[in-house]
Order: sequence, then structure tokens, then C-alpha cells
Amino acid sequence: MMDWTDRHYRYMARQLSQKAVLYTEMIHARAIVHGDRSRFLDFHPEEQPLVLQLGGNEPDYLAEAAR
Repeated sequence: MMDWTDRHYRYMARQLSQKAVLYTEMIHARAIVHGDRSRFLDFHPEEQPLVLQLGGNEPDYLAEAAR
């Protein structure tokens, strides 16, 4: 769900259900390693439970992004 499940969408979804598990948009591992981490990883505590979706095909970058 690239470009759809951003913070604004998750806020709206949380208003609909307090118990649903929310997912971040798919984020490429290189974007986290080399980009603005706070832009991709910051969230409001009310969004929890929240699952981070990582994308990529390079194990080293995926591992670094997961850390």
C-alpha cells in the first residue's frame, strides 16, 4: 500500500476501530537507511498496534532498516 497508509490514513482508520492492527505503507529499506528516518518511522502512540512493512531485495539493507 505504497503512498496510501500514511500517518493521516492511519489516524482516520484508528477513528473507525480502536482494536484493528494498522500497517505502515510499504517502505523500501534503502529509503530508511539513506533517507529521513523520522519521516518514515515516526508515529503517534494512538496508532498502535502498528506493523512496519519493509520492502527490498538486499538482505543487508533490510537488516539495517529493521534495526
